[in-house]
Amino acid sequence: MSYHHFISMRRCIGHRLQARAADSAPGSYGPNEGAGTPESELWADGLQPRVLVAEDNLANLFLLNSQLLRLGCQVVGVSNGLDALTQWQQGQFDCLLTDLSMPQLGGFDLVQQLRAEGDSRPAIGISADPSERDQQRAQEAGFNTLLPKPVTLPVLHTMLLRYSMAVSMQRLPVYEESSLTALFDGNQALIEKFVTKLLESNQQDSAAAKACFVERDWSGLAQMLHKIKGAARLIDARQVVRACEQQERICKTGNVEQLEILLADLDLRLQTLSQQLRSLS
Repeated sequence: MSYHHFISMRRCIGHRLQARAADSAPGSYGPNEGAGTPESELWADGLQPRVLVAEDNLANLFLLNSQLLRLGCQVVGVSNGLDALTQWQQGQFDCLLTDLSMPQLGGFDLVQQLRAEGDSRPAIGISADPSERDQQRAQEAGFNTLLPKPVTLPVLHTMLLRYSMAVSMQRLPVYEESSLTALFDGNQALIEKFVTKLLESNQQDSAAAKACFVERDWSGLAQMLHKIKGAARLIDARQVVRACEQQERICKTGNVEQLEILLADLDLRLQTLSQQLRSLS
């Protein structure tokens, strides 16, 4: 069985549905869901989430696939928990989006098993009408959050920024030592002086960026992000570069919740970079 609207989905063994981005609609929010943004501008290069969706209702599965594709994600959809477990263990996914009640293996048991295996990648639960008991069970099972259906595009985008981006970042190097060494032809004394100045500059610029956020000065924030990004590019610190690029995109919309999430993520990237650079001396 196949459908053609925003996406096309191919039915495979075990009712596995794989979404194809080629037939998807433009990656923009609907008229009542925020300003339209092309999917190519929603994510910095290399940060497009790879999402596994588990939902036994084919209409809901179709909707979630469509939404995720409109948000620029790479998506695989399955219609039961056992297929989800197999796909998750075999694939390289950044985030799991799963219904709670499914045949063969429900969402609670699925996530509980993943956590028991030591898998800490984000799991987002979805339910038509989650009760307080569902929220408690989701927390106990190891879900990162539980959302009511239907999930709007802005909420879905925000949840992916909050939970999946940290996993996507791990595909990128913190920095390239060869790039740092090449700047000064291997002169260790100059390298150490440069690192000291870079870290001081990052600290000052990060504080200035946070001040711009507090003042809701999105133009000023974008300027500070551009400055941090420029310095990070000198040593190919791709996690910091992509974090800045991602936040620069959101500066254009002024989404406070998303910018707050991304500022915290950038702070983490800068801390990680600082720790690795300080270990050189």
